[in-house]
Amino acid sequence: MGGLLQDLRYALRMLGRAPGFTAVVVLTLALSIGANTAIFSVVHATLLKPLPFHNPASLVAVWDTYLPQYPQLGISPLELEGLQGEARLFAQSAWYRHVPKDLQLMPPGGEATEVHAAFISENLLATLGVTPALGRGFATNEPVSSLLLSHRLWQTQFSSDLKVIGRGVRLNEQDYTVVGVMPAAYQFPDWADLWLPKGPLLADELTNPVRHSLGFIGRLQPGVTTAQVDQRFTALCRRLTAEHPTTSRGFGSLVSGLQDDLTAKQCPVLLLLLGAVALVLLIACANVASLLLARASRRTQEMSVRAALGAGAWRMIRQMLTESLLLAFAGGAAGFLMAAWAIALFAPESTQLNAPVIAFSVAATLFTGVIFGLAPALHAARTDLNATIRPGPSKASRTATTHSSLVVVEFALALVLVAGSGILVKSFLRLMHVDPGFRTQGLLTMRVSIPSSRKPAEFYHRIQEKLQSETGIQAVAAANTLPLVANRAFSIRFNVPGSPLIHPDSLPSAELRIVSPGYLQTLGIPLKAGREFTERDVNDSVVIINETTARRFWPGDDPVGRKFVTGPWGPKPSYSTIIGVAGDVRQFGLDSEPTNDFYFPSLAANFLIIRTTINPDKLANTARQAIHSIDPAIPISDVLSMPQIVQDTSSTRRTTMGLLTAFASLALLLALIGIYGVISWSVTQRTREIGIRMALGAGTRTVQRMILRRALLLCVAGLLLGLVAAATLRPVIRAMVFEVNPGDPFLYAGTSAAMLVVAMAACYFPARRASRVDPQIALRWE
Repeated sequence: MGGLLQDLRYALRMLGRAPGFTAVVVLTLALSIGANTAIFSVVHATLLKPLPFHNPASLVAVWDTYLPQYPQLGISPLELEGLQGEARLFAQSAWYRHVPKDLQLMPPGGEATEVHAAFISENLLATLGVTPALGRGFATNEPVSSLLLSHRLWQTQFSSDLKVIGRGVRLNEQDYTVVGVMPAAYQFPDWADLWLPKGPLLADELTNPVRHSLGFIGRLQPGVTTAQVDQRFTALCRRLTAEHPTTSRGFGSLVSGLQDDLTAKQCPVLLLLLGAVALVLLIACANVASLLLARASRRTQEMSVRAALGAGAWRMIRQMLTESLLLAFAGGAAGFLMAAWAIALFAPESTQLNAPVIAFSVAATLFTGVIFGLAPALHAARTDLNATIRPGPSKASRTATTHSSLVVVEFALALVLVAGSGILVKSFLRLMHVDPGFRTQGLLTMRVSIPSSRKPAEFYHRIQEKLQSETGIQAVAAANTLPLVANRAFSIRFNVPGSPLIHPDSLPSAELRIVSPGYLQTLGIPLKAGREFTERDVNDSVVIINETTARRFWPGDDPVGRKFVTGPWGPKPSYSTIIGVAGDVRQFGLDSEPTNDFYFPSLAANFLIIRTTINPDKLANTARQAIHSIDPAIPISDVLSMPQIVQDTSSTRRTTMGLLTAFASLALLLALIGIYGVISWSVTQRTREIGIRMALGAGTRTVQRMILRRALLLCVAGLLLGLVAAATLRPVIRAMVFEVNPGDPFLYAGTSAAMLVVAMAACYFPARRASRVDPQIALRWE
């Protein structure tokens, strides 16, 4: 222990004598360790932290798939019945409606608000192992008028009232009773404001075999695997296809652990960012190791004296590792503070600096301390006892080789990050220039919940008339959902009798859009053929299809006037007549592919779309007041301009691009510092050689070319290694880019050329210093 304390005191004294060096190393480590800690905290909270359920590892989720457009779809009532009978697979099982039901809530003495309701089976909470924070869960044969509140809704609409249990509320103009309040940590599904048992509001979704809106959760029996569940569910689907070919054909299965199921969308992005910061950490380690090697080479005489006085190899290794770990812990502490600051400002609320994150930060600190301290420690252990203590340079071929190798690795890793960020930037810019299929500027949207007692069609006419009388409003329309942010809940299957393009075992599907007359004109969706809806069409069996549908199923023909099946179920399929063809719209985001879209006329819809001649954000309050002047009890929510929706839909890509670009910039900066340091150190070590060359007639340009040639060789070697590494990561990047080739040769060539230019610029200064060496001064020590 005494020896370690002595090493620590000596290390503090040596680092204190070089404050500039110490500050650079600590800052480099703080940035890299801080970035790793911050990203890992998000990864842990999202992917690694166990779900707040009992034994979450034994929970599985079961879904259907249908055609490539529907990789995850709810199961049907027939499939639910079959799964509930699998007692050999599941100790417990439950269901829930996996898309929200938007309802109007009227708290006692409060204002009406729209809420997202989730229908669940009575045993869902028991299956998950969750107990309400207040009250109770649903019981068998629970009255349909019972409801559970989310902790968030309890706080905002019921003022955290502890006496809320048993209180009555109005939900869609019906009386309901609060029976429980869920814990703050319980957010399943994550959009739910409240939970309801099965009842009339669920309609026929538990009985109609056409419906596919149920999520299934099962708790596995001991020894049962997800693969076994998948096998049994696939067999169940085959049996139902044979028994009910009309409604069960064409569906596939998707079975996964519940934690994997809930984090599937976030996983690729977070792992990409975690990999990026890990590369930054490796570059930082190489950079600091290079700096410590250069410092160790200047301490050769010191180490020779210590060796001559009897210090063994292990003693000198321990001393150098003590200095390295001291630097690492100083950088780790500063990085932890940076991570805490970044998490407080930018991370989701669920992200915390908890014990696993602290353990990761400590492990990362120890890892970096050992990794970057190993090279200078081994250098110290190999001190040549025959080296003279007189002034002058020592032989450092091994050190130079190590330096060069570190620079090559730094440049290779930096190229991977810089090229990767360049691909994402190019993808994002291309995404931002995608035509969504309508004019986004000058549009204001809002969700308006009109109860059936208000006669929605008449009420919509009153809203439309009132809003169009306001200054700055050009047009008003309504729809059941909005483009760019639609979900897969509104879809139907259809058939074109006699078409060779449709297979009877897998009828094509289309996105169902219920819109008011004037919808296409209000959004600026071009009409390619036919006409738009009028008031007379509201009660007729007419439909407007989009251009993609017309091109796929009526290639080369004008589909206007054609009839086809838009309701293929039942003894008599229902037909609709095409009256128009609209342009394609990106329904699920700017990066989504065009879908089959069907527009049906109606005056009852959930969303209002307002076309304005002024800034839509400034019109929001005016629109609210106009609607509430008709009926102040009507809930209005989700008031957003369409440009804001566009920004929100690309927020994940924007954040990923921004973070990766920041990490790539940091990596490139560290790599440039590394190459600059190596060339500067090389110039210092070769001062005598340069003096001899200049004494023998070498000119200034010759010396500069010699130094820059060495830097160029190191950079080119690093870039070649980086290109090989980047090629192996293309499949990872490919899934995250939009209309960009992740192996774009021009992008890699441009990135490599830019990095070379910047590196040569950084190396010019030590090269110029080398060319100004005075031969007499350089050789005087000889």
